[in-house]
Amino acid sequence: MRFFFLGDMGTGAEEQYQGAAALKKEIELPYGGNVKKTTIKTFVCGLGDNIYERGCQSVADTKFKTHFEEPYQHISDKIPFYMCLGNHDYGNCEQGYKNAIHQINYSQKSNKWKMPSRYYKFRRKQGKTIIDFFVIDTNLEFHPKEDIQIQVNKMSQLINKSNADWKIVNGHHTWRSVAGHGNAEPMLDNFLTELFTKSPFDVYMCGHDHTKQVIETTINHKDITMIVCGTGGKQYKDISDNYKNAPGLVFSSHNLGFGICDVFKDHLDFEFQDKNNNVEYRHQVMK
Repeated sequence: MRFFFLGDMGTGAEEQYQGAAALKKEIELPYGGNVKKTTIKTFVCGLGDNIYERGCQSVADTKFKTHFEEPYQHISDKIPFYMCLGNHDYGNCEQGYKNAIHQINYSQKSNKWKMPSRYYKFRRKQGKTIIDFFVIDTNLEFHPKEDIQIQVNKMSQLINKSNADWKIVNGHHTWRSVAGHGNAEPMLDNFLTELFTKSPFDVYMCGHDHTKQVIETTINHKDITMIVCGTGGKQYKDISDNYKNAPGLVFSSHNLGFGICDVFKDHLDFEFQDKNNNVEYRHQVMK
């Protein structure tokens, strides 16, 4: 099984089109030498900031076309994009919740775009290998404490009930990062730490920082891999990151591009490519 991932892509700008072209090229390459392409179940994980700068004002908003459908029009509709909400999808405004609902409802209009709720689970299976994804809404500032706790409890229950070989949580905001946004604010850090402590998972994937990063760290004495891939459509212009002595950091890049993961029963093979399909780094996560 193979999937692709990228965040912060919805600019409608040339940078997004460049990333989309590279993504299309990699999706269409033969996989695994003698393995027939039709046997591989491919999909894309969108890591938030789907529509810049302030989300969409209605389900008929033309930005769904200019910032998503058109950039990815040459990727088959048979390849779903499982989306999550970023801060720009809320729009950082009072009507942000309505903007988020428009993106959920757009799932009923698009053949590619999949977002059944603010937070949800989806499962993919290839042979005997099962992977469950738990997509969360990390925009906690838009929601009351009661709603935040409901999300923690629901997603924790789903993770604990899962019998998948691999459990991956997708959100938008960084938990740990050496780039501009840095580590999670206390409220989000507490949210993610509670979720992970109650219901451990293997990988946390996010965007928000427009970089690629792999961080291997420990939370409450449990190992976790954190993946940042916010390089789908907007490149940092002012780079002030400090990578010296960053705890747990094993890879970082500011280049536009995306990530790939090949899923096996006992390991995950991550690969990061730039907008020209050059391989920047490969990383393996073992059971």
